Amino acid sequence: MAENKVLTIGILAHVDAGKTSLTECLLHQAGATKALGSVDKGSAITDALAMEKSRGISIKASSVNFLWKGTTFQLVDTPGHLDFAAEVDRSLSILDGVILVVSAKEGVQAHTLNLWESLKERKLPVIIFFNKIDRDGVELEQVFSDFQKELDAKLFAINLPKITHEQVELIPMAEAKGFDSYILEQSLENLAECDEAFMEAYLGGQTDDLQRIQHLATPYIKNQMLQTAIFGSAKLGIGIEALLQELEQKVPEARQSYEKISARVFKVEYHDKLGRLSYLKSYGATIKTKDSIYSQQLEREIKVNQIFKAEASGLEQVTELQTGEIGLVTTSEAIQAGDVLGTSKIADGFTPISHAVLGVEVKPLEDKDYQKLGEALEILHMEDPVLDFRWFKEEREFHIKILGPIQTEVLKDSLQERWGIAAEFLQPQVIYKETPTKAAEGYVRYWMPKPCWAIMTFLIEPAPAGSGVEFENTVRTSDVSNKYINEVKRAIPWTLKQGIHGYEVTDIKITLLAGEEHTVHSNPGDFLLATPMGVMRALENAGTDLLEPMYAFEIKAHQELLGAISGDLNQMHAQIESPLFEGEYFSMKGRVAVAEAMDYSIQFNATTSGKGRLKLTLDGYEKTSFSEEKTRAYKGVSPLNESQWILHMRGAFKADDRMMS
Repeated sequence: MAENKVLTIGILAHVDAGKTSLTECLLHQAGATKALGSVDKGSAITDALAMEKSRGISIKASSVNFLWKGTTFQLVDTPGHLDFAAEVDRSLSILDGVILVVSAKEGVQAHTLNLWESLKERKLPVIIFFNKIDRDGVELEQVFSDFQKELDAKLFAINLPKITHEQVELIPMAEAKGFDSYILEQSLENLAECDEAFMEAYLGGQTDDLQRIQHLATPYIKNQMLQTAIFGSAKLGIGIEALLQELEQKVPEARQSYEKISARVFKVEYHDKLGRLSYLKSYGATIKTKDSIYSQQLEREIKVNQIFKAEASGLEQVTELQTGEIGLVTTSEAIQAGDVLGTSKIADGFTPISHAVLGVEVKPLEDKDYQKLGEALEILHMEDPVLDFRWFKEEREFHIKILGPIQTEVLKDSLQERWGIAAEFLQPQVIYKETPTKAAEGYVRYWMPKPCWAIMTFLIEPAPAGSGVEFENTVRTSDVSNKYINEVKRAIPWTLKQGIHGYEVTDIKITLLAGEEHTVHSNPGDFLLATPMGVMRALENAGTDLLEPMYAFEIKAHQELLGAISGDLNQMHAQIESPLFEGEYFSMKGRVAVAEAMDYSIQFNATTSGKGRLKLTLDGYEKTSFSEEKTRAYKGVSPLNESQWILHMRGAFKADDRMMS
């Protein structure tokens, strides 16, 4: 273990709540920086990219270390825009605790809800920092109340705001005796609901000893029955000391630890001088320079060449990483963000904040940049695997998946700034899926030209909605050896990347009913080659239904806008629940097809003048009818064209070199 207590703390928020400014305050308060970095001036340490400086937003997660009172903090500043939620997902996987920043001016916003749901699912300790309390027109008691109500949280404030025309003052909870405050009263009530002994004192009015009461709340904060609330202002630098104290005292160290070398890669980026850098957190034995570690994605050993730590002053080269520490490493091979190093199973089967349901084709503006663009997109895919980059060389097409339109703007800027490539991103298209219409069999006999031999019969069947892909083998090992069955299993995921209508196939059960190998002519590659032919033949025999992605939506806006918003939703053929009314506002839930609501957030903001709240969450898929605009051609060589497929797989030509990757 590291000599000091080591805490990995993430800073999360809706865009423009003040995350990066708070990060700079923490660094400055701890003495890690001499001058306070500024987002507006482009001097923030954690916004290192030129695009982040020019746009004033965080695009990539960034990590920086600092020491405060014997605790090493590894601070991870994350993007606040939903289009970069994949960065947040990967960061969440390595955190010990979280600062959730909420703008006291705007209150709970749509992305705040997304983040809160992920934090609760992961059971991560959370401290709520109500930022920007110095802004004109803030209603702190309302913000505090709304947060509790809308997120079903029980807050315990450790400082209380006192705002006058002249100044903003924060009173520590322990010193707030006699202070008349709804926030104080609500905090005490929340504690009483957790602690029976204190409930009796609370009902009896025995609440003068606030220092003791704050101490009573500590175990309930640690077990997450209560959440710490801190008021402050990153702009004024107030509330920062209290935040550091709470982090140091209430957040436990890493909960996962393994005897062997184990680490999770949560970010990959390219450095001007050092090349490809992989950010990882160690969960096991000490990782040292020149160590060889197993990559679970690559399924082979990689070598650690160099190790660095991200300090406020810049990268510092070290020789090892201990349990709980974050480092940046250069390796012998190109590992991806999301990879797990070592043989331990570091679980992260949590629900992503957002899903990529839009596809975009990318084109170079100049044909001479074609090859260069493909190579650049390969690197961007390595940094962000959610892009799911596919290079169809026969059609000379590049396709990626995106979370939203802001992401395409950033990718376009990135290609220009990093590689000097001018690229065009075509109109985003909804990514549908396919599922078998009925059960059917597919037979494949691959035995010419020799040496080769793989004969199989597959049964495919429709599976329940949301079940994904299931494979079952009923063939005896005397007919097909396990080493060949493993190749069948390996081939199925990329076989189903495109069905007979060009979309990924899901909600399917595949059974290998019969098979035959040859003692002389068979080799593993034969079954890898033959599996797509058999499965696709079965899909062709069964036919497929088209599945379209659906959003669940939550809306909150002023009652006077109910008619206009309802009209918009009806035009989109949305499924709408009855609205609920509270005061001057209404809330409404329902479902709508992604294709209908792709651009609705822009329209919604215009309708509500930016004062309404719209939350869209992917909510499964529903069957829909085929139409010309929804159907797309198969990209690359189809396994249904068996002669070309065999030539392709044998290397006679390569229409899509990336299919097997």
